Amino acid sequence: MFTTIAYNSQGQVQEKETQTDSWSATEMCLDMSMLYGYAEALDLWGRHCGAYGDRPTALGQRVY
Repeated sequence: MFTTIAYNSQGQVQEKETQTDSWSATEMCLDMSMLYGYAEALDLWGRHCGAYGDRPTALGQRVY
């Protein structure tokens, strides 16, 4: 399971989707980043799996 979260430029969540495979999460992440500016995909344990767009400053730096 993967969760894709889209954020606007102020770092506010705009949309959240859950996918069952990593490729679907990657495609959803790209689509959401084009709509909202930034999106990231996380696995079931909250580990970062990918991101597209410019990460809003309000979210801080991603710790891997």
